[in-house]
Amino acid sequence: MLSIPEAVWNLLLDAFASAPRGHERVAYLDGVRFYDEHGDLHGLVTTVTVPDAVTSLGNYRVSAAAMEQAGAHFEPLGLVRLAQVHTHGNHHVTHSSVDDRHAYSQRDGAVSLVLPYSAVHRPSPENAGVHVREAAGWRRVSEPQICQVLRLVPSLIDLRSSGAPWNGSPADTKAISKGGWLLSKMLSRLPWR
Repeated sequence: MLSIPEAVWNLLLDAFASAPRGHERVAYLDGVRFYDEHGDLHGLVTTVTVPDAVTSLGNYRVSAAAMEQAGAHFEPLGLVRLAQVHTHGNHHVTHSSVDDRHAYSQRDGAVSLVLPYSAVHRPSPENAGVHVREAAGWRRVSEPQICQVLRLVPSLIDLRSSGAPWNGSPADTKAISKGGWLLSKMLSRLPWR
């Protein structure tokens, strides 16, 4: 499961909005991977990386040098590439044969999202063509199955009563996220800790 915070998704759409009119756009979703208590692999997106791509009408190219540059932050920040997002100029969100060949990865489990109409209408991930790389090639995930591959999660949940003042949290609160010990263990291995 790939979890994308709303704020990160909006940053991606903002970055796409600055592209020349009609040009395809491309970016990568980077973050951390972890296993839950059932052994299922999850990804949490933290960062949008926009490569130094050559874009045109209906096409984009990311050179090997630009791809290397777009991954230079992995080791220092402890991040990995979780997905690729690119746009098409019309309503088609299927992978073309060119999309298949030029995807960021050909490894099983790689995820590629295609957004319609150059993303100018700020589509949600559910409006994307979601493609997963398998041994036989790229497979488009059916619309009902998209929620099994990725989800948009809130960046802010504000439960304060209307007009209520800010309240501090009790110092002895021990609540942690379900599976939080796994993420804590993974984060403790990062170089910045």
